[in-house]
Amino acid sequence: MARTRPLQTLVPPGMWVWFPLGLLLLRGALTEPVVKQKVSAVLGKNVTLQCLVTVKETVTQMTWEKEESGSTETVAVFNPEYGISIIGSYIRRVHFTNPSLMDATILITDVGFSDSGSYVCKVATFPLGNYQGTTTVTVIVEPTITVTGGPDPLVDGANETVAAVCTAANGKPEAVVSWETNLIGEQEQTKITAANKTVTVINKFKIIPSRFVRKRPITCVIKHPTLNSSARIQHILDVQYAPEVTVMGYDGNWFVGRVNVQLRCKADANPSPHTYIWSRLDHQLPEDLLIENDTLTFSRPLTHNDSGIYVCEVVNVHGLRKRQKVVQIRDPPTTTPLSTTAPPSYSTGGITSVSVLPRILPVAPSTLASMKSEHLGTIIGGVVGGTLFLVLAVIIIAMFFLRRRRTFRGDYYTKQYTGTIDIQKDSQMDVLASNRIEPYTDYEKSERKLEPNNLFQDYPKEVHKIEWRNEDNINNRYMEGMEMPVDYYEDRKIPTVPQYLNDDYYDENEDDLVSHLDGSVISRREWYV
Repeated sequence: MARTRPLQTLVPPGMWVWFPLGLLLLRGALTEPVVKQKVSAVLGKNVTLQCLVTVKETVTQMTWEKEESGSTETVAVFNPEYGISIIGSYIRRVHFTNPSLMDATILITDVGFSDSGSYVCKVATFPLGNYQGTTTVTVIVEPTITVTGGPDPLVDGANETVAAVCTAANGKPEAVVSWETNLIGEQEQTKITAANKTVTVINKFKIIPSRFVRKRPITCVIKHPTLNSSARIQHILDVQYAPEVTVMGYDGNWFVGRVNVQLRCKADANPSPHTYIWSRLDHQLPEDLLIENDTLTFSRPLTHNDSGIYVCEVVNVHGLRKRQKVVQIRDPPTTTPLSTTAPPSYSTGGITSVSVLPRILPVAPSTLASMKSEHLGTIIGGVVGGTLFLVLAVIIIAMFFLRRRRTFRGDYYTKQYTGTIDIQKDSQMDVLASNRIEPYTDYEKSERKLEPNNLFQDYPKEVHKIEWRNEDNINNRYMEGMEMPVDYYEDRKIPTVPQYLNDDYYDENEDDLVSHLDGSVISRREWYV
């Protein structure tokens, strides 16, 4: 009888070590189901749990199970041979989206808080066994968002008041709520947690009310995982205030006889005014005036008695405000009737060609009066301007001649240029007086020669040495040994008698005027007297 070799002897040495590894490698050739590890499900909405299979030849069954508190609950089964089966409370809430050997994805509708947990997708194969993938479902709650005004109305001038309230209620997780505005205010946030782990966030925006912020927008911004983007809700502020009153309609041209003029009481108030009261400050309001809420109508012709101070009072829930208007009734405008005399007519008989003459339109006398007054003002302005211009011209000419006379710096007796420094010295009359030659009464004394140096006897030595050949005296002639201009003495021979003291010396036909370099002309007689 043949002996049977043990099984291990039929297997080559070392194969028992590689056999389990081969099974593992063969099992690893099957890829695990493709699932999402974490899924957020919104309360009350639907959620999809994905499970994709890559090997179809060996798949015998696909199953979804839920793990909770250490226990396992079957949710749904797909068997290629026996079909689909939904278990327990998930009937009518769970569906396979595309049942096949490659797709075990399910859809859970009307998600509730109980749907939170871990879901396992198991794929059974033969002969390699089972493999699986796990998805964790978190049920989140979309907050209910509301934006309202504060509990109390905003009133102009009141203390700090809640202007608006933004609420993100019952959110899971809690929402992030903030205000976006350029107004100066304060945000106050409150959080309330419920038993089901939802959180309500309340954000209040407080301001000091002012009528100037009325109709200004502020925006509530809410961020939450259930929202694809930040929610932005705008709120318009509503501030209440007492009336601001303005009386309109009077244009300053109300005159006697004018009809159908009105005074209108314009009021800016929130809420709107409910009462308008017209009165007259200085007199009883006439009974024949028509009053319709904010309008006072003078349906009859105006008279001087209508002049006065009219008052409009406006009332709303926040108080009474009033405004007055002073009305002055003027005299009616005066008009002069146009002339009724027909203009003369001219015959055009015999004229073959008549040129078109410009048509002269009649002008009202009031218009002519205004035109005359305007022309009269223009004429008066021109006369005043011309007078001022002439006065200015005379002043300029006078200043020019005065300046020209003061440019001479010399001695009329010697015609010597003294320069600008001699301005500070004695006057010209003092110089003439100090160098004047006393008259000779005796004939013999007249034989005394008039030497040039005698004329300069009282002048300093520096004057004797003045050069007379400069260009300032180019028209004067000089003599050898003399340092003074002698054009006068050379042109007229000095007689034996000092005739320059005698008026008979001058000829009536001879020119008595002497011109100087600076442009001035002086009489010879006055020069030596």
